[in-house]
Amino acid sequence: MKNLIKAETFISLLTAIALFSLIMLMYMKWQAEQLNQNLFLFQKKQALQIAENQIALKMAGVSCDNQISQNNISFRVLCTEQGVKVSFPLGEIVIGKVK
Repeated sequence: MKNLIKAETFISLLTAIALFSLIMLMYMKWQAEQLNQNLFLFQKKQALQIAENQIALKMAGVSCDNQISQNNISFRVLCTEQGVKVSFPLGEIVIGKVK
């Protein structure tokens, strides 16, 4: 009874900490990727709404805006006769043909 083996050895403790750290790092990387994807989709949705509004302005005979700011995000707009291009910090969308 006096020679009981303890499970809390230094090596097992270091192994447990290392595994926990690895799992946390993988989770944090996944979470950062999800955040970046959500930011891109949010900005793309806003850009599509801006493009839709610019097309409506063109159809009404009103000139397009060159730059629009929504939710502290700056969108650059390029309108041509054939289409609309909206650039945002994480990408751009093109509707129609824009050179």
